Amino acid sequence: MPNDFTMELINGSLQQQLEEFKADGLSDSEILNKISELNFEDILIKVSDVMASDTVDIMENTMYEKVLEERTKTAQFIAHNEQIWGKGFVASEAMYIVSLELAQAYTNYIAKLPKEDVADKQFRYVALRAIHGRACQQFLEILHLLKNGFADGAYARWRSLYELSIIAEFISQNGEDVAKSYCEAANTDDDYHDWAKVVPFFANNRHVSFDNIKKKCTVEDDVWRGQYKLSNKVVHASPQGTFGRLANGPGIEGLISAGHSDYGLAMPAINSAISLSIISACFFKMIPCGDGIVYIKTIQKWMNVICRYYTDIEASCFESVGNSEENSTGSG
Repeated sequence: MPNDFTMELINGSLQQQLEEFKADGLSDSEILNKISELNFEDILIKVSDVMASDTVDIMENTMYEKVLEERTKTAQFIAHNEQIWGKGFVASEAMYIVSLELAQAYTNYIAKLPKEDVADKQFRYVALRAIHGRACQQFLEILHLLKNGFADGAYARWRSLYELSIIAEFISQNGEDVAKSYCEAANTDDDYHDWAKVVPFFANNRHVSFDNIKKKCTVEDDVWRGQYKLSNKVVHASPQGTFGRLANGPGIEGLISAGHSDYGLAMPAINSAISLSIISACFFKMIPCGDGIVYIKTIQKWMNVICRYYTDIEASCFESVGNSEENSTGSG
């Protein structure tokens, strides 16, 4: 039988009480009567509360030691992860930096244009600029999750980035009215996407769902549909997302991941670069200019570099993943 320290403690206390009853000269029937008067559920609650309080006191006295020890392990993992994926991480971070720099340059260019040149695009500018900024932040969040070995968390965060790419394309394709409606919806409690009802083909919808919008965009094919479906399982409390962890490689599928893993980072890294590239293109082509075309092509070409780096790293480092336990931390 496995040890149950709490019940062992209670049983030991009861045994001691029995010995005291006997020492006091009580008969067996008197002892049984006293035992029958005991409320064992109440005893368990009181004992567990005292034990929990004692445990919390110990934790408070030792938390710095324990946490520093865990931080050392984390630092060791991050260094190990950097050795494997470092080239990809640097490429991703470079994409984040250049995306911000190009966005600032594009914004400066638009700010110098005559007002009449942007009057019929002002809401698209506001919407797409905000979406691009949010996308850059989410891209950086994904990168930090990747550096810390959280493939599932990064993929779950990519889901939001993918959704932003859909919305950016939809606004880019459908003009000023839908952009204005999108901006104005920021001050409402709309739980759907009813701001899109200004577009004629949604005018008669009772509500507009994200799926309705997605089906009107080119970023919706069998490949992305499957990727997005998988991300939904990763995000939600699905059995597939619970047991089919991205962080678990071949041979360790049964491991219950509860920490860092260097496996499964390529897909969220590549997908996030593609999604940021799509959003950047929607923003930079809003008001046509030569520099904007260069910006789009620059981001797209660098996205291809990122895809190549992560694909090569995954192929070279994880082709024979199987029996090694060092590439994942958790409980099995």
